Order: sequence, then C-alpha cells, then structure tokens
Amino acid sequence: MAKNFGPVVAGKFYPGRREDLIDKIEDCYTHKFGPGELPEVSEEELASPVGLIAPHAGYPYSGPVAAHAFRWLSELGKPEAVVIIGTNHSGAGSSASLVTEGRWSTPLGEVEFEGDLARKILESSELLEPDPAPFRREHSIEVQLPFLQHLWGSEFSIVPICLKDQTEKVAGDVGSALEENLPEGALIISSTDFTHYEPREVAEEKDERAIESIMNREVGEFYETVREHKISICGYGSIGVLLNFALKRDLLPTRLKYATSGEVAGYGREVVGYGAIGFRR
Repeated sequence: MAKNFGPVVAGKFYPGRREDLIDKIEDCYTHKFGPGELPEVSEEELASPVGLIAPHAGYPYSGPVAAHAFRWLSELGKPEAVVIIGTNHSGAGSSASLVTEGRWSTPLGEVEFEGDLARKILESSELLEPDPAPFRREHSIEVQLPFLQHLWGSEFSIVPICLKDQTEKVAGDVGSALEENLPEGALIISSTDFTHYEPREVAEEKDERAIESIMNREVGEFYETVREHKISICGYGSIGVLLNFALKRDLLPTRLKYATSGEVAGYGREVVGYGAIGFRR
C-alpha cells in the first residue's frame, strides 16, 4: 500500500499556508544573504546528473543559503528524477532507509515517489532497507520540497533516502547504488547543515575545513576532517554519498554560498553553519 508522508514541519520550519509559503520562498531569493533575485526557470530537461548540498533548517535561518542552490539548479534544467538524502533525526527505524512508493505533501501540493527507480536502487544496495518509519517525522527531506515545487510544481518525482548510519561504508554502498541506476537527468540533494551551536568564528573555521575537503572531492579526507575537528555536520553521510556519486560520474563542485544562522537571522552567540554547493559536469 502506498504511504503518504508530511507535511511534518509546515507552520514550524516554513509557513503552513500556500500563499505565505510562496512569499517566504521568494523572500529567501531576494534576501541580502540570498542570491538577490528570483530564479530564471528552465523548462529544458537536465542534460547530465546534478548534485546539490543544501541546508535543511527553518527558512528564516537557512532559506537564503538554500535559495543559492536552487537558483543555480533552475538555470540548468528540470530533473528527470530527484533523490533526496536526509538525516534520521528521530532515531526511528532502520540504519539506512528508502521508501519505494507513496507521496509527500506540502502546502504547495503532493510529490509522488519514483517507485521503479527506488526499487532498482534498493536491489543494488546491500545496506538500504525499505522502511517508512524514519520518514514519518523527518524534516530534512521535506524542507527541500517547497523549493523544488516553487520551480516546477509537481512535475517531478522523488526517491527519499534517510540515513541513521552515516559511516563511510554506508556512503560508499548507497553512492554506488545510485551510480548504477540514476538516469543522466537525475538530481541528488544532500540535505545537511554544517556546524551546530558554536561561536561564529569557531563554526566558520571548522566548516571551512570541511568544505575544502568537499571541493577536493576527497571522501576519506572529508570523513577524517569531520572526525579530527569534531565538526557537528548532521548530514555528513549524505555528503559522503554525493561525493561517491560525483567521483563515479565525474561531477565537479561549485561553491555557491556559506553563511551562519547568526548572520542570516541577525542574532545568536552560538550559530549553525549552512552551505550550498553544486555539482555538475
């Protein structure tokens, strides 16, 4: 039976009414820490795979940084399928989970799951399990959807993946399964925030180290940097998946934006870091 998910954080992380949500997304684009203008949406199909690292906090904090990622994407074209890799914040369910059928609702409508592709990915992975439990209270996947819906309505489908085990082994397994099955017009979103609740100077220094290893496309270096410097990136496993995929498909990174919650929201001694990075050929 198909599963219906969300909206989990409508009215909390982003506005719960359609009109208010559209206004908020557009405000993220025009915000002083956003790209400064609304996206120019291409109706062309993506010609090659694209990856995004985008934050998943409440829109007043991370939305302007996320807007950099989606404006960059909007100019490249509409994805054939979207894989969103989130972090299991609730601790429910399997260590590495995937849902093969259903839909996810937001105030902007419903997004269908790409069942055939999801089942192929599941078959190619040794570690992913078909388990809906982690998705029932998970915001890291949901907050990406309104930005995508603002660009293309419901003219796309998703494969949601949720990682509780974020080890290099899992990242390699899932990255390989995606590489084996994703079409050329696919989009992968690594949904993650960077350093959590440290002074701004500390967060920026730590995150700069992590971003440098991401830009180098060095998976082992990235994991070692996170461990050595105790960087509290909540979705480092999703970054590991994207890096593995990017290496296999020869996608190169472009740094789009970095800012902290203290800068964007204008207050807070302890901040959370947000980064937007795009990957393409």
